Amino acid sequence: MSTKTTSKARRQPVRTKTRTTARKTTRGWYDSPWQIAARAIGSAFAIVVIAALAALLVVPRVLGGDSLTVLSGSMEPTFSPGDVVVVKGTDEAKVCNDVSVGQIVTYFPEPNDPTLITHRVIGKTIGTFEDGTSCRLITQGDANSSVDEPVSPAQVRGVFMYGVPGLGWIRQWVSQNPMIVAGIAAAVLIGWGALSSFRKPRTTVVSVPRPQGAGPSGAGAAAPAPTVTYQAPVAEPREQDLRERELAIREREIELRERELAFAMGGRDAVTEAEALLKSAETDEIASDAKHSDSTPNHRNEG
Repeated sequence: MSTKTTSKARRQPVRTKTRTTARKTTRGWYDSPWQIAARAIGSAFAIVVIAALAALLVVPRVLGGDSLTVLSGSMEPTFSPGDVVVVKGTDEAKVCNDVSVGQIVTYFPEPNDPTLITHRVIGKTIGTFEDGTSCRLITQGDANSSVDEPVSPAQVRGVFMYGVPGLGWIRQWVSQNPMIVAGIAAAVLIGWGALSSFRKPRTTVVSVPRPQGAGPSGAGAAAPAPTVTYQAPVAEPREQDLRERELAIREREIELRERELAFAMGGRDAVTEAEALLKSAETDEIASDAKHSDSTPNHRNEG
């Protein structure tokens, strides 16, 4: 008697009920090509403004110099009216050694004159002068045909480093109209804040789980939580295959043992039957011999 059993456990995943809700999310900067362009323009403008402020205010202050606006065309085409030049401060005692022919210097035309002149050094006179200095600088504007008066080291304000074209007029207008500049800045900030407040947020539909037995959202509704899907562990296909093969081998062994047992039982019955037949045959032979001896006559020999 053989028994075959095959067990394949298939467990279904446990699923939770979900509901659809809507929530508001802010729009990303990449949602619209116009927004991308606006952000790019705004970033570029901010970078330009920061770089200009650093070039005109930070660098000159760090190097002990200043930034000046060009008002005349005496240095054209090197400088034009409205350009900004940044000069580096220099020590009076080092002017004769540090300043060389070809450099551009900014100097006071007279000791008590606040006006500054920025011209190129075209020559240098070395000697001993009444003010105790050892040189005089000979300067001339690139667009001028005449040479300036000799410049003493005490008159030199600084040595030219770099220039920013066209920014001088803006700087001059800003310095002359500070209230207008403040009003424009305030209007820009208010307008930006108004646009941000009137911008409609985008609605995104998401699915959240609903607890078992919970009704519609209300006073007693549970807080939404992320959807969780539980999957019971399932045996690997290879492991199931090995188990099925092992079960089949065991069933085959049981069947073979049953056959051996049946064969063994059948052999014993045959031996018993043969012994019984043999005993029956011997009994019949003995009985036949006895009967034959009784029927044979006796002969007597006479002498």
